[in-house]
Amino acid sequence: MKKFSFLYLLAFALVFVTACNKDDDDNNNPDPGNTDPTFTGVNKVNLTIDGTTTEFVFADEINVDQELTAAAIKETENGVTYTEIMLGAIDLFDQVNTAALIINYVGEGTGVHDISYGLSDSLNLYNFSGSIFTLISDTATFPAMYFMEEATANITSYGDVGDYIEGTFESSVVSLAGIPQSNITIDGNFRVLRFDDIN
Repeated sequence: MKKFSFLYLLAFALVFVTACNKDDDDNNNPDPGNTDPTFTGVNKVNLTIDGTTTEFVFADEINVDQELTAAAIKETENGVTYTEIMLGAIDLFDQVNTAALIINYVGEGTGVHDISYGLSDSLNLYNFSGSIFTLISDTATFPAMYFMEEATANITSYGDVGDYIEGTFESSVVSLAGIPQSNITIDGNFRVLRFDDIN
């Protein structure tokens, strides 16, 4: 399961890199349909290590060059329906090239949901990626991947396709390379556009 999630995030990062490798003409003449992203804090991740919190504020809007915020209902190979929420950004944060948050929970709708990374293994869901916050950097400032081993999300709004899914999340137990870290917590909030469901 962890191998699948790693490959999933690697592919996710490569999509960002590809999207950003445009020629100068594209950068000088942006698509008029893409407005500059705004940063109100509606999409935010707080990473706390040893009591020191680093805040990662993602753009509210989708920007092809820098940002991907999306949500969809998906289905595993054995017919289990789940909700996937994703925040992603490239070249928005100091010392971090790419950041991605993936939140998954079984089912749909509002309320408090278990988003723990280990949920996939306990439910035998082979193509269900657990909840992860990953940072890719040229420096050793941050480890690359934080697995949210014990985590919940409070979904306060669950819109139809074309509307928004929003809420908050927190992870009290975070692991690095499968080793729980008592000194790390992750929390934040999100408001992401729901795209077409993927079954």
